[in-house]
Amino acid sequence: MKIKSKLVNKDLALGAFAQAIERYYNSWSTLIARSFVAGLFTALGATVGLALVLALTGAILGWLGVIPVVGGFFARLNEVISHALPTLK
Repeated sequence: MKIKSKLVNKDLALGAFAQAIERYYNSWSTLIARSFVAGLFTALGATVGLALVLALTGAILGWLGVIPVVGGFFARLNEVISHALPTLK
């Protein structure tokens, strides 16, 4: 008997929650608009955060003198690709 009453209480709570959501978001268009704007701000925050982390990492690596090593790696990679491209054509 207790299990059944718990299920009924959960159903009532879920129904009350659904009604509260329905009252807060008057229509589907409001829900979609709010979700879209929230998604835009989430993406903007992630982009700005990533840019700050990468800039800070680049500054620290430049200060430590690691960046020239990375630059040499990409220069060598560019050389290899330049020599390989004519043979592919």
